[in-house]
Amino acid sequence: MIWSKIRFQHSFELLPRVLKEVAPLLLPLSFLLWGLEYYVSWLNKARFDNPMDSSMATILIVGLIGIIFQSFVSVITLLYIARSTQRQMKNGHGDHPSVFLKKHFHQTFIESIRAFISIGIYSLFLIIPGIIRWVKLVFTCYIAAFDPEYQDGKKDALKESSRLVKGAGFALFLIMIAQVLLPYIFEEMAKTSGINIFFTLPFYIVAWIIEIYLAIYLSLTFFARWSFKLERPQ
Repeated sequence: MIWSKIRFQHSFELLPRVLKEVAPLLLPLSFLLWGLEYYVSWLNKARFDNPMDSSMATILIVGLIGIIFQSFVSVITLLYIARSTQRQMKNGHGDHPSVFLKKHFHQTFIESIRAFISIGIYSLFLIIPGIIRWVKLVFTCYIAAFDPEYQDGKKDALKESSRLVKGAGFALFLIMIAQVLLPYIFEEMAKTSGINIFFTLPFYIVAWIIEIYLAIYLSLTFFARWSFKLERPQ
């Protein structure tokens, strides 16, 4: 079951401990990412106000750097939070997220690129097939990092993700939309609150905490479905 009151409560209970463990790395990375996004917005505004002050080439280069950096940060965030969630469920036992990241980042990042390309190809056939594919591949990176059978070459991460999602696509879609929209709303509120850091920073922090909370919930959902499928393979 995807929507679970107990899981929401469990995620809330784990949140302070996970935050404490992941904040030293993920919070600075998030600030760098927000800074890049803000800079791109500023460049676009400068070009609109005065085309001589900011070239399109500069905007494209900075935007491309931002996309690449965001891809790295997304995989790092997923691995760090998922591993920290797993550790806190076991009262801190197991490899620290930084050690886990070193072991699994490379292959997980490759699988994230495979998933991105697959979603892009499906999106060529209109937006709906792309969204469906996006949902089906939500667990791809988790499988690459946590599934021993994948690491032994016995499973394909994309196919296994589709198998785990089967029967729960719409509920997972709602969670994924919440992951995208809720932080985005608070980040946009930060951008429109002015340049004073005392006004903008709280919005970014709230957006970041919401993102962490929903990532914990999705991690718990993956572990629950993964364990169930291991016990009762289809």
